[in-house]
Amino acid sequence: MEDSILMESRRPEAVGPLPVVLTIAGSDPSAGAGLQADLLTLASLGVHGCTAVTALTVQDSVNVRGYTPVDPQDTVAQARAVLEDMSVQVIKIGMLGSAAMVAAVSALLADHSQIPVVLDPVLAAGGGMALAGDGLREALVTRLLPRVTVMTPNGPEALALSGTGDLPAAGVWLNRHGAEWALISGGHGEEPELENLLFRGEVLRRTFRQARLPHSYHGSGCTLAAALAAGLAHGLTMEEAVARALDFTHACLVHAYPLGKGQYFPDRFFWARRHREGPDGRR
Repeated sequence: MEDSILMESRRPEAVGPLPVVLTIAGSDPSAGAGLQADLLTLASLGVHGCTAVTALTVQDSVNVRGYTPVDPQDTVAQARAVLEDMSVQVIKIGMLGSAAMVAAVSALLADHSQIPVVLDPVLAAGGGMALAGDGLREALVTRLLPRVTVMTPNGPEALALSGTGDLPAAGVWLNRHGAEWALISGGHGEEPELENLLFRGEVLRRTFRQARLPHSYHGSGCTLAAALAAGLAHGLTMEEAVARALDFTHACLVHAYPLGKGQYFPDRFFWARRHREGPDGRR
């Protein structure tokens, strides 16, 4: 399965430039999550990633210690510079942090409504620190969801955004409030097999089942959303892009490695390392 996912992105592209994805998110100095995770994922999947920074975070593998928001107008200016210069296939959105940032990004998207939007609605860090300012939830729901092609909340995020009591109801609610597609990832449960739920038109369209892995991972949600954006940028249908993004992310987590004192880091280039090394792990 890993080979079938990746061969297409690793083969040389002799004709034309790489597809472009613009990611709007926070910066992670540990490179496990945020813009750095997006760029690693996009590069691994044969996409040129561009960035607009929303926040400078202070974080490591354990948790986010703090963050400084970027002025929303500066973030939008970064994005507009890219959009005016390049043909961007997909816009991927991660941490926004404030209602003011949501409003600014929503206005930007209104000017580029032809570009598909992938939203990873970051509300908290993996270590638990809140990354959502006052009014962020309401702004996401009222101003951003109607502009979103597909969103990728984890279970707790889907429940927090929707205010519902279970994930099927949350998926229906997210569709009803504007998100054309909603992929709710199942990594925060306890069952040995996790379920990823894909909704469209207030209907559960597909359930993708995967084996639950033993560790906690830094940036798994960013990896999933960026991989989904990469698939759409390559011209896959939504269901194809979702399936490949889930398979790619799961493979990254299977090959994840510990670097610090907390979560494991997804190995977005596991395929390069595997093909470089021999069967015993040596070069």
